[in-house]
Amino acid sequence: MTDPETMLTPHFKLRELVTSSSHPEIYNVPAPLHVENLTRLCQWLEVLRKEYNDRYDDGTASIRISSGYRSFRLNQAVGGAKDSNHLMGCAADLRCIGLEQALRYATILLDKFDEAHADFDEIAVERNLNIYWLHFAVRPKGNRRKVFLQVKR
Repeated sequence: MTDPETMLTPHFKLRELVTSSSHPEIYNVPAPLHVENLTRLCQWLEVLRKEYNDRYDDGTASIRISSGYRSFRLNQAVGGAKDSNHLMGCAADLRCIGLEQALRYATILLDKFDEAHADFDEIAVERNLNIYWLHFAVRPKGNRRKVFLQVKR
């Protein structure tokens, strides 16, 4: 079992990417492959964090993750897609303070992937009622550069 206090990158612990506040009773422990994917994802979240702080904040803003790795059972419980990137530890949903922050996150990620000549799988601004988040996914291979807006009710 992997220690939830393991630092995947300088600012992200494994715990942040596996904890489910909505279903704490569900076993949600990633396999080593999932941890490897989460680490790759967090390397990009470090890039986002730094650039967001450089552009818009005083250097102390953190990125808050509402969902990362999901076991099959947890993914079912939250109504996730059957082929969700969360199942492989390739996706994270980032809490946003409104639409503006979600769009800024998306813009930074698009810019940084272009600068690096790299591909991501999904960047989506999502909303449910008045809650906004950014869904971000990057796979080890087979990335689709899929960008979309999704409004749930």
